[in-house]
Amino acid sequence: MNTQAAQQSDATYPLEQLAGVLGELHALAFLCQGSGAQQWRRRMEEMLNLEAPGGAMRQRMIARFNEGFRQHQQRRTRCGAESEMEAQRLALQGQALSETLRRNYAD
Repeated sequence: MNTQAAQQSDATYPLEQLAGVLGELHALAFLCQGSGAQQWRRRMEEMLNLEAPGGAMRQRMIARFNEGFRQHQQRRTRCGAESEMEAQRLALQGQALSETLRRNYAD
């Protein structure tokens, strides 16, 4: 793999991780707020439209979102204080990934 391809691959990795975090947040919201809780799914759709309107990257991001959703479903988080703490943890993880992306692209 050439250096440019390696750098591009490294730069997109946080984007795929962020898709996984959004999937986990969607699972948590779906569990505690019901099937109408679609805010994290909509955020994912927005990110896909901006960052990966088509192609292999889009498919990898969708796969990571779905994987995050399934992983979180298996944890069986209880709604209430436990789910709020988990949502805060995931939000911080997402924020850190977003900051990594900002540094990679904006600086």
